[in-house]
Amino acid sequence: MLAIIPVNSPFSAKRRLDPLLTREQRSELVLAMLADVVDACRATRSIDEILVVSPNPAVAPEGTEILVDQGNGHAAAVAQALETCSADGALVIMADCPLVRPAILDVLCEAAQPVALCPAQDGGTNALALRPPDAVEPAFGLAGGARIVVERARASGLDAVLVEDELVALDIDRPEDVERLLELGAGTHTHSLLDRVLTTPSRSRARAR
Repeated sequence: MLAIIPVNSPFSAKRRLDPLLTREQRSELVLAMLADVVDACRATRSIDEILVVSPNPAVAPEGTEILVDQGNGHAAAVAQALETCSADGALVIMADCPLVRPAILDVLCEAAQPVALCPAQDGGTNALALRPPDAVEPAFGLAGGARIVVERARASGLDAVLVEDELVALDIDRPEDVERLLELGAGTHTHSLLDRVLTTPSRSRARAR
């Protein structure tokens, strides 16, 4: 399987975290979360190759492939990557899900006969496994995207397996997501970064601001 990880340009990402983090810290956060997702992909049995899709090629960790997109959102980035995918299957995983674990990615890859997905906490899609890569059109960036993918698959007579996982569901977009990650994410690059910047007054904004 090919893992596809779409990533926004770090300096323009995660603006809803402005009450907690400076622009530079938000950029660091994007890279830390990506490192956690890449680590999880590397530790699976199912994933053979990792492709980072971003308008900023410098974000790709060592040992991953990079596909430069136009910065028009995750839906366009994923579509571009799937069009060029020559593997027998693809797993799309969002780069802001730093608590994802290798075991759940293996579950998704194995369950994709031909479609399996993990919903986000807001009903979107945080991980989607497709075998073959064009089994169904994804619905990233759409409200209720997970439900839409299931409906599209079933309308085509395909099985779509919905895998609920609270760690994959947690994408880091809002201050309350940061609090949750600090509770659950010990040992990750993301937890280490946030613990450092949020407890060092000289480097962080006051939370009460």
